[in-house]
Amino acid sequence: MRPSSSSRLFGVGIAGAKLLAEERDILERHPPRAVILFRRNVESSDQLRELTGEIQRLPGRPLLCLDQEGGPVDRLRDILSPSISFRDAARLGVARLAGELQGEACERLGFDVDLAPVLDRLLPGASERVLKDRCASADPDEIATAAADFLRGLAARGVGGCVKHFPGLGRADLDTHKDLPRIPNDPAEEERDLAPFRATMEEARAVMVSHAAGSEGRPASLSPEIASKLLRETLGFTGAVFSDDLEMGALSAFGSLPERCAQACRAGCDLLFVCSRIGIYPDCVSAVEQEVPLERREEAAARLDSYAHHLRDLRSAAKFAERPLSALVADITDLKSRASSGG
Repeated sequence: MRPSSSSRLFGVGIAGAKLLAEERDILERHPPRAVILFRRNVESSDQLRELTGEIQRLPGRPLLCLDQEGGPVDRLRDILSPSISFRDAARLGVARLAGELQGEACERLGFDVDLAPVLDRLLPGASERVLKDRCASADPDEIATAAADFLRGLAARGVGGCVKHFPGLGRADLDTHKDLPRIPNDPAEEERDLAPFRATMEEARAVMVSHAAGSEGRPASLSPEIASKLLRETLGFTGAVFSDDLEMGALSAFGSLPERCAQACRAGCDLLFVCSRIGIYPDCVSAVEQEVPLERREEAAARLDSYAHHLRDLRSAAKFAERPLSALVADITDLKSRASSGG
């Protein structure tokens, strides 16, 4: 792996509905592994297909990622129809169908990866207040069942998934977008947090690590104890590890954005998400090149190569009949209506 290829360890966001000239220049000089889009990038289905097609033609053919969970996190609601939440899908036993519809939406609009499902437990207090309907249940077995169904629904349309937020945010007391939560040290509860990940992570082939802190006081995404020792050595995960957005407020006390990227890579994150500040992205690449050992960068790149191969296999194996976008919208609307009416 050449030093310049450290950009291939990054997932990067862009500002708006069109790829700006300065953004194209950065992405051509530092080809990322992935580009992640948000609601700020979405105006219409035609516009979005044009944008994803343009990104796919960039050097290195970046993977297109989207947080398309349904419910509170629904990037496509303005151009399709509001989707059923993961909680309601689990409650009604329709997580497979929900995954199929999200997968169809992603595939039709040019995305390779849906950064879902959420495996955090729905617990009284902060998780109900912050995560809400993003969580399937408080019960680890119910979460695992719904998550596996959702992943298989995505796969049926040739779209990859990513389970999150390892090692579980259900017991977090704050929102990682703004603050650093601390997870209480309780081995029995930790096992319940981890159980859905044990059950589904190898099928997903990708795990996203959160920014919550454990007993050592360091965010999981920056902690070798969590991102490597617990996830790799204790649980035996062999797939790709994604960081959550390294620009989040939970990491504000842990250095500049480039420093955080280097810390996350050293800790064990293979794909480093920089979701908004693309202007600083080249400095992040330089920091990883300079501060992360070559062996670790090569290891991360190999795991991401394997995940990309997995995505190609999913696309090759998926067999489905194309249909009008209006039919997809009708099915999304119908499933959401079933949840609203109680099933």
